[in-house]
Amino acid sequence: MGVSYYDALLPVREPGAGLREVVAGLRLPYRVLASVCVPGGRMALAFVSDSALLSRMFAANWAPAGAGREADATLYALARPAGGYGLDRRWDGARWWSGGQQMMVVFGCGSYRLAKVCVRGICSAVSGDDIVFVHGCALAVGRGTGRRGVVITGDSGAGKTTLVAGLLRRPEYPVAVLNDDWGAVSLSRGDLVSTGERMLHMKTDSALALCPGFFTSAPAGSYASDLSEQDRAARMLVAPESVYGTAWGTSGAVVERVAVVVREPAGWLPPGREGGAVKALGGWGDAGLLHRHEAFFNGSLILTTEEHKLREERRYRQLLDRVVLSWINNNSTPEALVNDFISAVMK
Repeated sequence: MGVSYYDALLPVREPGAGLREVVAGLRLPYRVLASVCVPGGRMALAFVSDSALLSRMFAANWAPAGAGREADATLYALARPAGGYGLDRRWDGARWWSGGQQMMVVFGCGSYRLAKVCVRGICSAVSGDDIVFVHGCALAVGRGTGRRGVVITGDSGAGKTTLVAGLLRRPEYPVAVLNDDWGAVSLSRGDLVSTGERMLHMKTDSALALCPGFFTSAPAGSYASDLSEQDRAARMLVAPESVYGTAWGTSGAVVERVAVVVREPAGWLPPGREGGAVKALGGWGDAGLLHRHEAFFNGSLILTTEEHKLREERRYRQLLDRVVLSWINNNSTPEALVNDFISAVMK
């Protein structure tokens, strides 16, 4: 299995006893309770921090949870290293996750990008057995009775944004974007819904690929640079409509197709359907992909135990049992990538 960038940088660890006592002694001034839409309902996630910047970004990113709603899980994002709070330095260098207490604690969390990965991992960890969160873009393609859901997944840099940008420039193929980069699917019904994010946390290059005239067309107040990054022009929070325009949709769809975008040599053959596809997606062993990748192309997953890995594998087996799977090899031009997708998925 490929090791994610964030696991290499700040691995997930289980703390054993004492994590709640550690955070109980801290006085953290900011608490934001957000709502994450999933098929059939909503999850509530609490973000607790002493960083005014990250707390403002989290509140801008997500819709607020309803009054009186209790959190399903909590992320404690501490701006300073553990020693800055009078704690042992052993608490540094990890994302501490307690499944029993439904909480994650991260010391030295100064990046909203890291906070976002934590949020996504927590959502996957606490969701029910009927829900799988997929890293990728979710589309509704077609109109009327021919409308169906498609999820485009793949490793970072595989070409997912390039593909979606190309599709949006083909008006003869009606496409609505339901989720930009991540969202939940019901395994029993196939339902797919928008996460309900008010603002998207995007690479600036991705926004420009999707909307080349973004900085001249975006309304004032529809985006804000991510000031938590060293390169403050690299990422931003952006209103989805200012990037996708009328192609942005908030209604749901039933997923019928999953398209996996890869970058493999010409002549590469995709893995077989029975078992091979799940192994390839999971990155287990010799799974048919020459390029290593994060488990299920999702570096946010909390996979600290064999049980966690088996749970995610079961989810993907269920997903693939109900959809048509297509492998799209991005080894040529952007135009060829779009044409290959249309031929495999939309015709």
